[in-house]
Amino acid sequence: MRLTVTMKPKNNVVILPLHYQYLLHGLLYNSLQDKSFASFLHEIGFQKGKRTYKLFTFSRLFGQHKIQLDPKTIIFDDNISWHVSTVLPELTQQLGEYFLLQNEVHLGNQSVEIQSIKMEESEVKSSEIEIEMLSPVTVYSTYETVDGTQKTQFFHPYDEAFPHLVELNFRNKYEAYYGDPPQERLFIEPLHVTKRHKVVTTFKNYYITAWQGRYRLRSSPKYLTFLLQTGIGGRNSQGFGMFRVIREF
Repeated sequence: MRLTVTMKPKNNVVILPLHYQYLLHGLLYNSLQDKSFASFLHEIGFQKGKRTYKLFTFSRLFGQHKIQLDPKTIIFDDNISWHVSTVLPELTQQLGEYFLLQNEVHLGNQSVEIQSIKMEESEVKSSEIEIEMLSPVTVYSTYETVDGTQKTQFFHPYDEAFPHLVELNFRNKYEAYYGDPPQERLFIEPLHVTKRHKVVTTFKNYYITAWQGRYRLRSSPKYLTFLLQTGIGGRNSQGFGMFRVIREF
């Protein structure tokens, strides 16, 4: 299920940090009125081995804006659209009910008025799709050096490790939710990814390299639907890996 929230700055403009994903992350969790469910999702989630998955993702903000580099802020002065996608019916229901009942919400310490809420089923009917990222996809591997330091390596979409890690992430997420591994493989191919699609951002002081752009995905329709609902790559619940389907083949 996919939820689209349209908001408008209450005082004509809303000024956000350039790296604002953590504000949307906080808004989402604060919108959950069932605090036991919110605690489960935030603290426990769905587990596969040592890995935990929240099984939702969200987009960046879309709307007329300008960027200021000093200080590093982004200014929205008209309607703002935000997309949230999940495989969890309870999450969709709670978010939908919350935003329907609110006249305004807060992004950080600034108010935005709720203009409209749209909920739609997200389903893929083909085994091959072309997608465009609504929030950048990040693919990485974390390892320990000989001196015990934790290092993280981020991979470019054209790196040979990229499709392998995207598929592994998908398999782990799917099994964490359904209890059984997927029976078919997932293939991803970058179609249009250039230097300008590279995004270097932060989430709670942690630097993350991610990529916008267009890609082709191949698998069974039910697995592609699962990815449409949960996102591709890592850190989905922090605002990475959400996409829209441009066309089905």
